[in-house]
Amino acid sequence: MKGSFLQKAWRYLYLHCWQYYRIDDIHRRRLAALRQRSAGEPVRVVFFAMNVSLWRYQHLYELMRLDKRFAATIVLSPSIDYAREQQERDAQAMRGYFSAKHIPFVDCNLDSPVDVKRDIDPDVIFYPQPYEGLLCPQHDCVEFFDRLIAYYPYAFWTSTGKWSYNFHFHNLAWRLYYSTTMHLKEAQSIAWNKGSNVRVVGYPNADDFLRANFDEKVWKPINDGVDRKRIIWAPHYSITAEFGLAGRSQFLMMAEPMLTLAHQMRDQVQIAFKPHPRLLTELYSHPDWGRERTDSYYRQWAEGENTQLEMGEFVDLFMTSDAMVHDSGSFVVEYHYSQRPVLFVCQDLDALLATQSDFGREAYRHSYIGAKWDDVTGFINRVVLGGKDPMRPGRERFYKDYLLPPHGKTVAQNTLDDIVESIFSDSDD
Repeated sequence: MKGSFLQKAWRYLYLHCWQYYRIDDIHRRRLAALRQRSAGEPVRVVFFAMNVSLWRYQHLYELMRLDKRFAATIVLSPSIDYAREQQERDAQAMRGYFSAKHIPFVDCNLDSPVDVKRDIDPDVIFYPQPYEGLLCPQHDCVEFFDRLIAYYPYAFWTSTGKWSYNFHFHNLAWRLYYSTTMHLKEAQSIAWNKGSNVRVVGYPNADDFLRANFDEKVWKPINDGVDRKRIIWAPHYSITAEFGLAGRSQFLMMAEPMLTLAHQMRDQVQIAFKPHPRLLTELYSHPDWGRERTDSYYRQWAEGENTQLEMGEFVDLFMTSDAMVHDSGSFVVEYHYSQRPVLFVCQDLDALLATQSDFGREAYRHSYIGAKWDDVTGFINRVVLGGKDPMRPGRERFYKDYLLPPHGKTVAQNTLDDIVESIFSDSDD
């Protein structure tokens, strides 16, 4: 017990004091070593992929594949914070996703993960999320603070506070590629390093949302000649008080009514159930749900006549839908790329807005807000089916003012430009 306490105390002091003090020097030495390499030896880049839904690096990876200065490798690494069943599902989904795109990857072995530091020896590592203990110990970010760690936020941040901007990861990473100048200002205000490692490149999913064509085949075919409105229901995972998010997720209130509504309105709507990836794990451990009920519930959505279960990519789903109902922070922004109506369900909006940044409050202004089940049915009947959408002009302005990447370039190109400039120039920045 005493040894464990001393170990934790030493680790705390190391991360908070000594490593913070020397991180800039670590980065300078790494960059100097890269610049002194023999001609033709590429920069080794690793992208950790945790699950398909949170994969943000596709376009950046593709640019690096075409650039001989880089050797990019994707490593599958499901989150150990999820139930084993979900880890296996996530691993299988990632195998299918990358294989379909003919992209090579280092597969995951949940019982014996690849030793990335030994076998690949990366110079730059891109992480899916900025949390310690999320991936297996061999892949955890604390093992790579001696390298050049980089990161795209996995969500379009609307909230403010330590968890968004001021963990060890945020302060010890080499580059944080943020979405807007408003997010940079938040980092400058909250992070211990004053956001010195932040660069504004745009939101990574923008490169998908802004493409010209989208696949409507993501929707289950219903060949009966009826024109249905396509609605997405996207519940958050925070059904308990964990992380101080109690009250955000309305899943427990909406779960059964949503299935009933889908059945009753089967000739008018088609609904895609798009849960947060972690909701499955949370329901498995919930005293009123558990594995059997949860699996049965998910299966009903997957097998329903006018319903479907979506656990992976969502860009095509968003952009070919007619509306969304949700309580997920990031989707408050992301769904505005579609410029279609969206209902955010929340029973205490004032408390939620008190946790939001200026950018977040601006995003919420352009969503319809509901607190009870009647608000959900009212939104579907009046706005989605009835076409009465007074918030449309505001959504279109928000899209133009906040969602387009800077410099007239793609997000991936903005990112690669900064990496190339930072590594191959003589600057120590």
